[in-house]
Amino acid sequence: MNPLELYKKLPRKNCGKCAQKACMPFALAVIKGDADAGECPCLTGAEAEAIRRALTHSDWREELILKLREEVGKIRFEEIAAGLGGSMKGEVLVLNCLGREFNITPRGEIHTGGFITPWMKILLLHYIRTSGKGEPTGKWISYGELKGGMVKASAFQREAEDPLRELFDRDTTLVETVLERLGGEERDDFPTGHAWLLYLLPKIPAVILYWPPEEEFPSKVKVLFDSTADTFLDVESIIFLLEGLIKNIENDLFLDKK
Repeated sequence: MNPLELYKKLPRKNCGKCAQKACMPFALAVIKGDADAGECPCLTGAEAEAIRRALTHSDWREELILKLREEVGKIRFEEIAAGLGGSMKGEVLVLNCLGREFNITPRGEIHTGGFITPWMKILLLHYIRTSGKGEPTGKWISYGELKGGMVKASAFQREAEDPLRELFDRDTTLVETVLERLGGEERDDFPTGHAWLLYLLPKIPAVILYWPPEEEFPSKVKVLFDSTADTFLDVESIIFLLEGLIKNIENDLFLDKK
């Protein structure tokens, strides 16, 4: 199902009651996995479930999730939990990500409070499959300095740093409130008054730096990572992880302003 086909299944009232505020952006968000059909207040439960089934039937992401679940099912969680910064609750692996607790069963099923996007499932399963080890070094580097990061640096700026800058420009105080809600810690040891340390995953800390616009200088955002980040996720997955953070911030901003 493409976005236009999904759009035709929506009420098309543009009521403004969802985070996307209009039906076409909502359709795009559902297709990308950034929103759930049930978030539309004008759809019945049966209509939302029909859309979910249609998407699952044709969604390559679900096929990837099944493949990753099969691979994760071969891993002994108790042997990797500490290395990933997680903990065990019986046979279940517990990981904290972006302010939420996720419980992963030995079969790779993921449970958490609230809606979980396919992208988040993929990231968590990939994080487990990679089974990185080690402790953060405290050495902060740019995305381009990660293994393979130089090739994707322009994409990272476009998909992560620029959208974060736009959010800060829109309402700096509210964004910082959301970062704090997600477990972020304000720092004063970086060359800007707006610096936040945030654990995107238990072993992937990041520092978000924001410089407000000043006279002839435009605003700027720079995201720094611990030098061990590429031990736990590849650079493409790190982009998706930041996109998940941005989506969380956007949703919280929408809810705070309702």
